[in-house]
Amino acid sequence: MAITRDDMISILAEADPVGLVAGGAPRNEYEQEADAILALRGIPTLTEITGVFAVSFSEPGACSRETARWIVEEMGRRSGR
Repeated sequence: MAITRDDMISILAEADPVGLVAGGAPRNEYEQEADAILALRGIPTLTEITGVFAVSFSEPGACSRETARWIVEEMGRRSGR
């Protein structure tokens, strides 16, 4: 799945799984998570994406499966898949 880092950061800012952007954080607040997701091999699974956020925020439910599903779908749309 070919997607740029900037696109991934934008997707995560739009999804805003932890509510940081809604709380006033800059749109690039999820850079670390974007890098972690882009480092995954192949098409990321929902479990992998929720796991990235669980580790980053030390909270198992930081990113819901529904939000992770939207992220994967949006990655596909933006990569032209």
